[in-house]
Amino acid sequence: TTRPRRRRRTEVERASILARRYAEAYFSLAQDAGDVAGWREQVAGVAETLGDPAVSEALANPKTSLAERVRQGMHLLEGASPEACNLARLLIERRRVGIVREILAHYDALTDKASGVVRVEVTTAVPTDGALEKRIRDSLSKQLGSDVQTTVRTDPSIVGGLVIRIGDRVIDDSLRTHLQQLQAALA
Repeated sequence: TTRPRRRRRTEVERASILARRYAEAYFSLAQDAGDVAGWREQVAGVAETLGDPAVSEALANPKTSLAERVRQGMHLLEGASPEACNLARLLIERRRVGIVREILAHYDALTDKASGVVRVEVTTAVPTDGALEKRIRDSLSKQLGSDVQTTVRTDPSIVGGLVIRIGDRVIDDSLRTHLQQLQAALA
């Protein structure tokens, strides 16, 4: 009997899994401490500092001893909380500084989920005013049954209508897509 071949995870998938695990652990500690927002600010500081390409490259340089890289990283994060420094130290020691921004993104997603907030990206063909954005947000909030935070961007290539992205779900009601579907049906 042959066993089914397991698909190997790509480097990007592994990095995302690792980032999610770090974020979950850090978020759990933040919840226990009762300061999710404060801890978010600290991890954002780590992401901003260590996420800089020059810093990230220096902290991953194998020609520099591990102890020296950790010392440099801690020096850059002077004034950060002990927990944020501990996270940074782990990332430096395990050569995972490159995932620090993704850790922050996962942390934000966990924060949203815990507080019942849904982030939605809305793409329109033409610029919108505040009143229309509020109507879109209110309508989505009613449909989803939760607090919605929208980011609205303009992309003239969709011709008309809306493209709504909720996490990994996409609702494409753009005129461009309708025209493509009509063209395919007529072909």
